[in-house]
Amino acid sequence: MRSTIHNRQSLLDMALQECGSFEAAFALSERNGIALTDSLTAGQELEIAPEDVDKKRIVTALAVQDVKPATAISAEDAALVPWGGIEFMGIEIDFIAS
Repeated sequence: MRSTIHNRQSLLDMALQECGSFEAAFALSERNGIALTDSLTAGQELEIAPEDVDKKRIVTALAVQDVKPATAISAEDAALVPWGGIEFMGIEIDFIAS
């Protein structure tokens, strides 16, 4: 079966949505000839085999609620925090320990 990628979906998102587990990303990666960390584009299709589906209850629950996980960070999101993260914080300046 084939599944179409939606905006801001990663291979891990697709593995969860279509197979029910993040572990399935390894099989999807190999089957489709892409790396786990490759950026996917909206409209791109992935080949998914029935044996890739690990947890059918999760897949069904996401489908019933029409949930499409999309966790990829866009360039606009990354630009909002150019020097973010714990290694750029200063104690008692922008990192407050209480």
